Amino acid sequence: MKKTGSLKVSVSPSVDREHLVMHPNDGFDLGLMRVEHPVSLCLNLKLEDYLRGKDGQLDQVRLALRNECPPQTIVLGSALHHLLGEPAKAVVLFDGHRLFVHAQPG
Repeated sequence: MKKTGSLKVSVSPSVDREHLVMHPNDGFDLGLMRVEHPVSLCLNLKLEDYLRGKDGQLDQVRLALRNECPPQTIVLGSALHHLLGEPAKAVVLFDGHRLFVHAQPG
């Protein structure tokens, strides 16, 4: 299981519901090297359940690594930000297939 450090969550109207964007250095922390990665995003799930291998609601999304994204930031569309509980900060966990965005105190 790989994870990022604490990332600032930024909301952008130019990012749609099926995309997340982060800086390539943060993607490297997750073991990601390509520009875009199709992943299953776990929603409506507690961290403990994700770590036990449960899926919750899975949404297929694309995680894009972009140099234009500030380091230590994840950019979401407003719809996805709302589904995740509108966090100000988050740690992203990745097991090679499933991505989990764990909200952090702001």
